Amino acid sequence: MKILPDSNYEKIYTGSSIKATYLKTLLEDDGIQPIMRNDEESARAGGFGMDYANGVKILVHKKSVLQAKHIVQSALDENGDIIAISEEELEKQAMASEPTILKPQTNEKSEYRRSPFNLLLNVGLILYSLWRLSPLLQGESLQTIRIVTSSAIILFCSWTLINHFRKQGK
Repeated sequence: MKILPDSNYEKIYTGSSIKATYLKTLLEDDGIQPIMRNDEESARAGGFGMDYANGVKILVHKKSVLQAKHIVQSALDENGDIIAISEEELEKQAMASEPTILKPQTNEKSEYRRSPFNLLLNVGLILYSLWRLSPLLQGESLQTIRIVTSSAIILFCSWTLINHFRKQGK
C-alpha cells in the first residue's frame, strides 16, 4: 500500500511503537534504511491528542520492499508478536555488536574555529561602521543612535577578531 501516490516508499508494517522500533533496528542491521511514521505522536505534538488506532508505520524504499517484508515476517509470528529469541542468541548478538566506548567528559571548551566568511564579515562590518562614522572627522553632526550603533559594531567585531587570532597563536 502506498502512502503517497508518487512516493518511492511503501508501507511494510503498522503496529506498536515498541515493535516498530525493534523491526527498524533489524532492517537497519540488514542495510535497509526505513522511515518510521508515528501519526499518534505527531497528533499529540501538534496539540490534537487523538488516540490513533493505526500506530506506527514503517516505510521502506521500493527497491527494498521484498527484502524488508521477509525480515518483518521472519521476526513476527502469525499473531504479530515478536518471536522470542533464546538467551544464547542474545549473547551472540551482544558479542557480535561493537562495544560503545564513552569518552570521558572534560571541562575544557571545544575549540571553535571561525570560518573565513565569518572573519570577512567581521572585517566588512568594521569597515562599514567606520565609513558610517567618517562624517564626524569632517566636523558634521550625526544622530546619537548612529554613533552608538556603529561604535558598538566596531567594538564587538574588533573584539571577535582579536580573540580569534589571539587563540590561534597559542
